[in-house]
Amino acid sequence: MHHTPQTPTTAKNPALRKLLTASAVVMGVLLTGCAALQPASPEEAVTKRADQRWKALMAADWAKAYSFLTPAFRSTMPVDRYRERFVGVPRWTNVTVKSAKCEPEKCTVVVRIEAEYGARSGIQTLGTDVPETWLQEDGTWYKYEAM
Repeated sequence: MHHTPQTPTTAKNPALRKLLTASAVVMGVLLTGCAALQPASPEEAVTKRADQRWKALMAADWAKAYSFLTPAFRSTMPVDRYRERFVGVPRWTNVTVKSAKCEPEKCTVVVRIEAEYGARSGIQTLGTDVPETWLQEDGTWYKYEAM
């Protein structure tokens, strides 16, 4: 006589029903978490990095700001020499990333910089839009800096 093993059904087994419900909840949480970890669009990613770089510059955190520059630039220019580029610049009061337009592996970011400078009539604030070029290397966006 052939004996077919019985499989428990959820209707007859409350413990199994609870286990399956808990498993479904866990899978839902994991899938939601995975969706949140999806890579940002190139525009979102480069906007975030440009903003982080400018926050570092405004805080005079030269090493951190330097880390956003292309590896090729960093291989030829030490951080101390890079810092010297900012001697005598007006005091930045606000920086906003206005836009980012990307092609594969290259983005143009427009940054609005507001700075204070001394004038005959006293301290003045000037705002200007500055384009920046960002290049993607090994999945990371870096600001291109001319030598």
